Amino acid sequence: MEYLKHYVPLCWFKNNPLELPRSVGFFQKNLYFYILVELFIQMNITDPLEATIEVALETLLTLLFVAALLFSKKALVGFIPAATSFLVCENVVAAFVLPVMIWLTTTDDLLSYYIVAVLVLWDIALIVYLIKRILATPTPIAIALSLLYFTVTYLGAFSFMQIF
Repeated sequence: MEYLKHYVPLCWFKNNPLELPRSVGFFQKNLYFYILVELFIQMNITDPLEATIEVALETLLTLLFVAALLFSKKALVGFIPAATSFLVCENVVAAFVLPVMIWLTTTDDLLSYYIVAVLVLWDIALIVYLIKRILATPTPIAIALSLLYFTVTYLGAFSFMQIF
């Protein structure tokens, strides 16, 4: 719980991911939660085998993206706090997305679409913030890299599944 106090403020654009405490155990718990949430979402869209493969690819691509960012900065020692930061932010947004997705699929209410859109924008803004803080780069470059992140992780895994 102590680590959560350090990482959750990232979701409100506070703290620097590379200055947060390092905990492999906390990283693992967030990784498991991330995988479970993604599996829940994907299994409601596709069959369980495809969902499992796609989530495994998304997770691997997310971790590789974080490693590539840190490698470019020659700061791979910061992998655990940086990857944990990505996972925590994705998990917090997912905690809000899940009930809205259930609401959206059961009622098809227009308001649920607006809320999902706001949550997606928040997720993008968080990734921009994390990249900006990790690389100490200007906002336009962080925006471009965040779009690359979403393209590589989500669209990349989806495209791979369409090919095979």
